[in-house]
Amino acid sequence: MRFAVLIWAVLCFASAGKAQTGTYSATGDWVYVKIKPTPPPAVIRSFEEDFTDNRNRWRIGQRGAYSYDISQKGYRVRKMAGADPQTPAFSYIPLPPAIQLNKVDTFSVQVDITGPGGQIPDAGLLLGVRDSLNYCHFRINNKHQVSIKYVINGLSYTIYMRGDYVPAGGRLSTTKNTLTVRKTGEQIHFYLNNREVPTSPYQFRQYQGNGIGFVANTDGTVFRNLTVGIGSE
Repeated sequence: MRFAVLIWAVLCFASAGKAQTGTYSATGDWVYVKIKPTPPPAVIRSFEEDFTDNRNRWRIGQRGAYSYDISQKGYRVRKMAGADPQTPAFSYIPLPPAIQLNKVDTFSVQVDITGPGGQIPDAGLLLGVRDSLNYCHFRINNKHQVSIKYVINGLSYTIYMRGDYVPAGGRLSTTKNTLTVRKTGEQIHFYLNNREVPTSPYQFRQYQGNGIGFVANTDGTVFRNLTVGIGSE
């Protein structure tokens, strides 16, 4: 009976979830007990997509004028015949709830983009996506240009991330181009192949959503090695 009461006392203190020490007595026999705290649940600080499968539920199959599939560790976009050249493919997923781009001091997002047969694709990265009318994009094209655009309710600003294509500050690769976006404090930086583009950085403005994804207007564009990492909140 004394042993049962003592065990009950230990369990009661353990359930508090904090480290406690003390001397307890159930019947006059004193026992020194130290209780370790329960470790907090792990917090996801990064997101990695290697496209070995579709566990993150990307758009797959034909949707409108484009088809999407995952193969050879890549996310491929194909353009159907008769597609409107002014309407790009648009695919995104929500980031895990623990990764909130609007709530952290620093974050980094990166993806590798390749085109078919040595072409430089018209394609890019989507950030802060709520839907097809609310997002930020970072795009490249085969004229060695970049576009950075912030869209709210289908409209872009006239002086902030307007979306105009401007020289990238260097030649793009015909094999692979790496797009990187980094937020540091109140500024957000855009890099192409580890070189900051000429119009970067910008003052960071809150996104309308927390989705991540891709935009493409070139048949056969492939996206690989998508990573998202965040810093302190």
